[in-house]
Amino acid sequence: MNNRRKKAIVGLTTELAAQLRLAKDPNILVFVPLGGLGPVDIVTLNMTTGEYTAYDVKAKNYRKKNNYVAPDGYKRNLKGSFISRGTTKEQKKLGVKIIYE
Repeated sequence: MNNRRKKAIVGLTTELAAQLRLAKDPNILVFVPLGGLGPVDIVTLNMTTGEYTAYDVKAKNYRKKNNYVAPDGYKRNLKGSFISRGTTKEQKKLGVKIIYE
């Protein structure tokens, strides 16, 4: 199995896991965009409060090597540390929250 396919499978399973976790709340309806395209992976509607929330789902990843050199030139020991992936400008504008699964 090639690397691109592995990433697609990981992405799909993390999105499904997040959908299942959110759907366990009986007050929340979970929606997904058709075709899986766009800056949002999941939109929820809280039936009690009427609040809509948009989410982007990311797979948890950890660094495998210590080859990171910060912009200030200092080498840090980061092996095993969590890799945080931030929101894009468009996602910030839309108020998208990140879910790590």
